[in-house]
Amino acid sequence: MVTRQIFFIDELVNRIVAFLKRLLIQRLMFILRSIQDGVVGIPRLFDKPEAPFWRGLRWIPTRVLVCLMMFTACWTNYVCRLQMPILAVPMIKAVAKPNVTEGVCRSSDEFRVRRAVSWLDPGAYLDSYILSEQIEAAEDEMIAKMHNVRVRRNNDEQVTRPSSGPIELFNGLPFDWRPEIRGQLIAAYSYGNVPGNFIGGVMAVKWGPKNAILWTSIVAAVVSLISPILAQFHWGVLLFSRIIVGLTGGITFPACHALVAQWAPPNERARFVWSLLGGTFGTILTYPMVAGIAESTNWESGWYIPSLLMMVWIVVWAIVTYDSPLEHPGITEEEREYITSAQAGTVRKEKPSLKETPMKEIFSSIPFLSLLCCHFGNMFLLFFYQNVMMLYLTRALGFELTKGGIAAGLPWGCRMLFGFFFSWAGDTLKRKEIVSVTIIRKGAMVFSHFLPGIFLLLVGYVGCNFVLANVFLVLALGFNGAASIANLSNNQDLSPNFAGFLYGIMNTAGCASGIIISPMVEEIAGKYGDPIDRWQILFWISSGVCIASMIVFLFGGSGRIQSWNEVRSRPDAELAT
Repeated sequence: MVTRQIFFIDELVNRIVAFLKRLLIQRLMFILRSIQDGVVGIPRLFDKPEAPFWRGLRWIPTRVLVCLMMFTACWTNYVCRLQMPILAVPMIKAVAKPNVTEGVCRSSDEFRVRRAVSWLDPGAYLDSYILSEQIEAAEDEMIAKMHNVRVRRNNDEQVTRPSSGPIELFNGLPFDWRPEIRGQLIAAYSYGNVPGNFIGGVMAVKWGPKNAILWTSIVAAVVSLISPILAQFHWGVLLFSRIIVGLTGGITFPACHALVAQWAPPNERARFVWSLLGGTFGTILTYPMVAGIAESTNWESGWYIPSLLMMVWIVVWAIVTYDSPLEHPGITEEEREYITSAQAGTVRKEKPSLKETPMKEIFSSIPFLSLLCCHFGNMFLLFFYQNVMMLYLTRALGFELTKGGIAAGLPWGCRMLFGFFFSWAGDTLKRKEIVSVTIIRKGAMVFSHFLPGIFLLLVGYVGCNFVLANVFLVLALGFNGAASIANLSNNQDLSPNFAGFLYGIMNTAGCASGIIISPMVEEIAGKYGDPIDRWQILFWISSGVCIASMIVFLFGGSGRIQSWNEVRSRPDAELAT
């Protein structure tokens, strides 16, 4: 009798749990569908221009709101992208090679002798203070004469996580993984990012850019949130999760370019493309934020906090963003008419289908293939900074984690500021028709590719001179801000109707550089203990890629609308912008 009662109670509990699970899943799916439709709870808040929500935002043009949301979409994309390169430093044990420990830089602060403070013996304290001041003065004089200070690594054994054991949250101990594994984990984002960009171009055409970014962002936020748990199963599980995040991240930029094509009047296009530098702004904040969180708490929090913030952003994206002015419920008739009339003759009101995409013409177009090569050089530079700059600053130059994060973020701040200036200059030159669009694009390449190549070359020759190294790194990425009116705008010139699809192809090729860079760095510098002279080789390679890709575009690039922009209806037409 007792056994039967226990069985009955157990069955009842199981049924209640199953019912609650179904109810929870149904409610969750309802919320997600509501978010997708831009509706959370009260439809009247969002369904028409006179709705309370849109009336409260009437002082901001709707296209500016969409532009701002694209800016933040690129921002959150880079947060997910940079978590692994930043957190690889504290979450993976640094293995010192006994036979190659020379050649690592050390900052001048580490030369200073700690003062012995003894409040019970003022005389001893005074003697110690005077002695330490004399030592500091002598060492400052010595350091001022030395550009390459080489020291021996601290080989103290780190405590690491056991290879097998229970799942622990907020443990904070690093993993004992080889440098080759570290390189693969950093590169894993690009493994997914390469096909993700092509898929993103297809998704933007088939399902619309809003939904493409919405659902992939949800996946990226959830996977990043559970990454510390996945890492404790096996590094291969973490690698697979990074491939998934890279796949979702690759969809963002092609989808944003599809939004630019639908929302940007021609004379505002460069400023809309500048919004894609939101990734740069995200990088400025992400480096010090994630590094600071990891150093002040533990590296696991560096995964949790940004992922939770991203989930809040997803709700805002779902409400504010729509695929075109024709679909947006909050836009005024005056603004809708202004955008559509300005785009007349270059952008079709209806979305082009995948079957209408002129594949053969695109892949045989010399201007597009030149742009493809140039974009590869640009992405090589960006991935070089994103994937390995923290390793260079902390392992080769000897920065602490938080200071390294700040130093790694400075070049991106310079890039965003320079990008704003170049975007304004490009729009002005185009509006006043001072020079042709082709001249604008090719002239911008000198700033976005050639000058960064020169500055990277110089970084390789400054050794452990921390000031010059940082100045050249900041200037190299700063001038790359001109990419906003160079390769980042050129796909809009060639074909506004297929801009998102073109950018998907471009970024597919460009993100392939991310697959190459991290393993290359570990092979050339990492396995030797990151000596400064091995990093010089890496800066030479990066410089050569930037300059060579610029030369290709100077010979084959164009700023003219191509005939295949409307290939079905006007096969022989080619319009000058």
